[in-house]
Amino acid sequence: MRKTAGLIVLLSILFCFCTSNASDKTKAGTNAKSDDAQKETFQYDLAKPAANWTLPAELKEVSGNSYIDATHFLLIEDLHPILYLMRLEKDKAVIEKQIPFAEVSDKKFDIEDIAVSGNTAYALWSHGVVYKIDNWKGQSQVKELNTDLDKKNNTEGLCVDPVSGNLLIACKNEAGMDDEKKSDGAIYDFDLSKGKLNSDPFLVIEKKEFAKVADEELKFYPSTVAVHPGTHDVYVLSTKTSKGMVVYTHDGKIKSYQPINANIMPQPEGICFSPDGNSLYISTEGRHGEPAKLYQFNKK
Repeated sequence: MRKTAGLIVLLSILFCFCTSNASDKTKAGTNAKSDDAQKETFQYDLAKPAANWTLPAELKEVSGNSYIDATHFLLIEDLHPILYLMRLEKDKAVIEKQIPFAEVSDKKFDIEDIAVSGNTAYALWSHGVVYKIDNWKGQSQVKELNTDLDKKNNTEGLCVDPVSGNLLIACKNEAGMDDEKKSDGAIYDFDLSKGKLNSDPFLVIEKKEFAKVADEELKFYPSTVAVHPGTHDVYVLSTKTSKGMVVYTHDGKIKSYQPINANIMPQPEGICFSPDGNSLYISTEGRHGEPAKLYQFNKK
């Protein structure tokens, strides 16, 4: 009887040990998967473009790009208020059409970004004005939208938010907030149905948040913004001080950061996605005798 009782105790101890060990392995496995998932949060490798196109000299200071179809993009550049309809060929882009949307002069106009929704294009001036260009494919009609943002905000990024249908506008400089020291910038949404800017920022960019994804606080100045068509994550690019791209959830939680190699993209200014989200496109200005380019990055 004593032998039987001893055997039962021994088996109980072994069972508890095995169960505990298996549980620890399960937890370790779960943590490993969680760590891997965190490492894979950024869906595109910005060091490995799948394709690139040389842009013509007119777009040396390219500042924005928007997807039309697999072989056509609308681009803009800093100097002139003109939409450039580009056709992508094997390794270069060709201007198919130029569409002026404001009075053209020899002075630098400082057009900073472009967004397209169907047959309506939106172009952003750094002084806070959005040009709405209806029927850009034909006899275009232009209207200026006052956003209540201005030159001191240095509005540089623009996109159409597929969730709300509003325009998202990124401020590179003053964010219009009470405590500017804690923030490197803000993104506001402009309600197209009401024709006015929502007073509260859609997204606040805080340098302290970068310690979570980049292991250090970074000075980050938004130069363009785009919303992923599938995940609705918000992609924001900086080209001043810190060259890189940060990803936020649509409700403003920071997810990941990836630096950009200046040898590949010396002055990245514009981003957009293909409609299925499988490709990310970044345009970069020409520098040091090199022409401007448009890069394609595919999902990992």
